[in-house]
Amino acid sequence: MTGALDTARKAALTAGETGYRTPAEPAAGLRPVHLVDGPLGLVSPTFDERETSLLLPSGIALGATWDPDVVRSVAAAEGAEARRRGFDAVYAPNLNLARTGLSGRTFEMLSEDPLLAGVLGAAFVEGLQGQGVAAVPKHLVCNDTETERQRMSADVDDTALREVYLRPFEHAVRAGAWAMMTAYNRLNGTPCAAHAELLTIVKEEWGFDGLVVSDYFALHETLGPALAGLDLEMPGPAIHFGARLAEAVERGEVPRERLDDAVTRLLRLAARVGALDGSSRQVTAPVVPPEHAHQVLTDAAVASFVLCRNDDVLPLEPGVRLAVIGPNADRPCYQGATFGRIRPAGGATTPLDALRKRFPGAVAHERGVDSVPAATLGAFDVSTPDGRPGVLLEHFRGGESVLSEVRGDSAFIWFGEVPGAGPTTEPGVLRLTAVFTPEVAGRWTFGAGGSGATVLSVDGVVLASRPAPAPGDVMGQVARAETSGAGVELRAGEPVTVVAEMTSAGSRVQALTVSCTPPPEPGALARARQAAAEADVVVLVVGDELETSRESRDLATSALPEAQQELIREVGRVNPRTVVVLNAGRPVDAPWAGDVGAVLQGWFGGQGFADALARVLAGDDEPGGRMPVTVPLRDEDRSTHGETLDADLRRDYRAAEPTGYRHLACTGRRARFAFGSGLGYTTFRLGPARLDGDLVRLDVTNTGPRRGREVVQVYVRAPGEADARLAGFAGVRLEPGETAEVAVALEERVWQRWRDGRWVVPPGGHEVLVGRSAEEITQALTRKW
Repeated sequence: MTGALDTARKAALTAGETGYRTPAEPAAGLRPVHLVDGPLGLVSPTFDERETSLLLPSGIALGATWDPDVVRSVAAAEGAEARRRGFDAVYAPNLNLARTGLSGRTFEMLSEDPLLAGVLGAAFVEGLQGQGVAAVPKHLVCNDTETERQRMSADVDDTALREVYLRPFEHAVRAGAWAMMTAYNRLNGTPCAAHAELLTIVKEEWGFDGLVVSDYFALHETLGPALAGLDLEMPGPAIHFGARLAEAVERGEVPRERLDDAVTRLLRLAARVGALDGSSRQVTAPVVPPEHAHQVLTDAAVASFVLCRNDDVLPLEPGVRLAVIGPNADRPCYQGATFGRIRPAGGATTPLDALRKRFPGAVAHERGVDSVPAATLGAFDVSTPDGRPGVLLEHFRGGESVLSEVRGDSAFIWFGEVPGAGPTTEPGVLRLTAVFTPEVAGRWTFGAGGSGATVLSVDGVVLASRPAPAPGDVMGQVARAETSGAGVELRAGEPVTVVAEMTSAGSRVQALTVSCTPPPEPGALARARQAAAEADVVVLVVGDELETSRESRDLATSALPEAQQELIREVGRVNPRTVVVLNAGRPVDAPWAGDVGAVLQGWFGGQGFADALARVLAGDDEPGGRMPVTVPLRDEDRSTHGETLDADLRRDYRAAEPTGYRHLACTGRRARFAFGSGLGYTTFRLGPARLDGDLVRLDVTNTGPRRGREVVQVYVRAPGEADARLAGFAGVRLEPGETAEVAVALEERVWQRWRDGRWVVPPGGHEVLVGRSAEEITQALTRKW
């Protein structure tokens, strides 16, 4: 298939043509392969807010389902949408681990545990690829922090690397993933994209026959990645592969066989997705119709909610008088902040609106905190100078206008090319103009920043100037959406003209963000207390803003902002029948949990979040989730607490192993919300367990008054180990009084440990612990080897 191609034409296939497609090669019968980012939904290749997509529950929400079938259905809905829109491969799922709970991208990760992340990640792969769309699991490996992610080194010993951090990726390969993306960071000093030992494990030891893709702009040379086994440089056009790789092959620095391997893997992927002459998409599952997709996502959000505490408050009684309070009740966070922001078609319902619909006439509302979060300027009442809704965006090259358009947002990113304006590498000026009409009087704050020097003005008065980011940090600043700004006093209903002008010297990525923060609303806490006192039950929705969990920036603490903590304490004191709903994409410190009637983890539930919340609170459905991460009693109880980069930007993973629930077990500490824990609206009894080969079998009985779901969890502790590890799980849904046998499969790897360069089963008795969470073990068995 490649015999007719010379070295240069083969090498041209080893880099993207643009940020979202590979080159065509007619002589090989190859059309472009279209790639798209997708852990939260299909991202517009040009990051255009006018292109909408399904907004999925975030990775940590899918992890909380503990249900491969639910995850598979969500991925299938995304895969079906990808097919309709002509995409061939989706960069998803994120298989990095939530080892600290503080990573800016914890919301994308499935779990702190490698087996749970691996089983659910494999289900995601199967769901996507059942639609004939390639899954591209990422980021291989140990991209578990956002701090200096492009330069830091994760220093991990072979045992932890094999037993923990590579496990989810091994599951994905076993599930048949057609591609995989390498991480930005270094592993033990070597960039992952150029790590020969790492890619040898994947390609040779695991037998992975798919395409290995770089993260965007992760390459810094040609030889290291090429010799290590990287197949495709992204985004395009080529920098280090392509022509430079062809030259390296001609000089004998890279074997021709290595180039042929890279091209063969691209063609194999193309054949699987129908991008090669004579091939068709390998579709193996029923298509998810567009009209069914929202229901799939709402059901998944229901399955992800974890009821951590319930003092007989939930489910809500019919006719209850509700006070819906909190900053996230009317301005929830549906997704974390990444390059890949999703705009769901028709927007998304808020918890306040969903509860008003479910409990008509019985809902009072107060935000409860004085501050109002920042949003993009385009989210407010803005128009162009000639009165059209939206903002005016103008591009200039050499002083001449090359593009003028009206846009509905004010946060923009372009990789490589601005459609209609030309390459981002060309110098130029970008100007945003918006006529802004404030709803209320007060001090409004505006900010602006991007990939070039930016000046922000209001009615011709300069508010702020921000210099261009350092050349090596353009991607980081763009990901963090850093802005500079200032406040200005405005009168309600009196329009002002906001102008942000960015001058760019040209770069591979170009971006501009213009934000707006409303004035505070004094007295919010007092109004919330009054509303709480007058209600039968309070639903208090708190958590993250869009900026809290952000790509390229980690968190300093797992606590909620102090104003939200005060709100919880005060409302809980006035009305003990308060349900705290945590709308956050991470484990949240909850010292206030005992002061309220119920705590419900709602995560970032995607576009179905609010509808799912109303269903769960009303008792139409049971919260079906279990904790995919540990919430300790305090941050200091984590083994990773205080972990930093040293002067050489190295992070010593070895000093913190094991992490999460395993660390708590080793130290004898209890969690506030244990890994695997979660309540429902009924009760269960686990019968005696027995070992049947690599199966644990037991009867489960629903002893309560409602239909519900139990998740049987099995942990294994090898001889001489201080902690037990999740080894398998299975969910069962039963009617009141119903009993069913549950079988939990234990794969071969759960008995093995990595010792002296190979997998071995430690001899002796392995404890097999059966229960409902890492801390609620009801019985123990022994298997001897």
